[in-house]
Amino acid sequence: MTTTIQKIKKILKSEFETELFDASLKNLEDDNNKLRYHNFSYSIRELSRHFLNSLAPEELVLNCSWFKIETDNGKPTRGQKIKYSIQGGLSDENLIKLGFDIDELRSIIKEVKTTIDSLSKYTHINPESFNLTDGEILTYSEKVLETFENFVETIDNYRGDLKSFLDGKIEEHMIDTIIYNSYENIDSLAPHYSLEYGEVSEYHIREISDKEIIIDVFGSLSVTLEYGSRSDRAVGDGLDIDQSFPFETQIRYEISDEFPSKEYEVDPFDVDTSSWYWDDHVSDKELDELIEKEENKDTTL
Repeated sequence: MTTTIQKIKKILKSEFETELFDASLKNLEDDNNKLRYHNFSYSIRELSRHFLNSLAPEELVLNCSWFKIETDNGKPTRGQKIKYSIQGGLSDENLIKLGFDIDELRSIIKEVKTTIDSLSKYTHINPESFNLTDGEILTYSEKVLETFENFVETIDNYRGDLKSFLDGKIEEHMIDTIIYNSYENIDSLAPHYSLEYGEVSEYHIREISDKEIIIDVFGSLSVTLEYGSRSDRAVGDGLDIDQSFPFETQIRYEISDEFPSKEYEVDPFDVDTSSWYWDDHVSDKELDELIEKEENKDTTL
């Protein structure tokens, strides 16, 4: 059981959930209370409810285009929260167009719901479960914890599968933004620079929310740092240095009938030039002389 407890603690998302989990385990230590197992089971069931709510906040589920009222109070059902925790605001129709196995997804959602529902049976008090032995309590408690762990891991694993699937559908929309952007920290390295090319080396989905899909993007810019005027460099008095710098940013795609959506935003970003200051590309004296020469030339003009 120790291994399962450790795995669950790594899964929990907030201080409250961790405290609730610790308090649930404390119930099992109350040897004089015949309800210790039932109290433990009830607490874990409540933990599953809070955890699912953290994955699928009610207001976000209500915002989804696929949401339909299925209860008298108009609130999302447990099944709808599980659906959101896996696919966010993406509708089944969206996924079908992309070629995703929607039947398997529906089966997974049903499986997770059954798993969560099964936690309720452990809270029932009847003559058979009222006088449990220590051995029985240990066995049944392990089953409760394994059920909770399975519920969380199933959602997490299948959400990961969906993200990986969508990653394969993403084109590198970053390039134009890279080319037409200005980077202040590169400007500070040389009087002039030219961008040779930008490259996206990695991108993956960070989050699928009710309205957007957020992608982390990593890449590099290859630039030529130019010291001295073009005429100076033409006669060998200037200096050109080719350098590559990494960058990272996020693209936010609006959830629509197509993916990737034509409606997207790129978060403002700059490039990491810290490596420049650690490399002996050119001496400070040489840089100062070139910069001073360029500034004097501009003043003369």
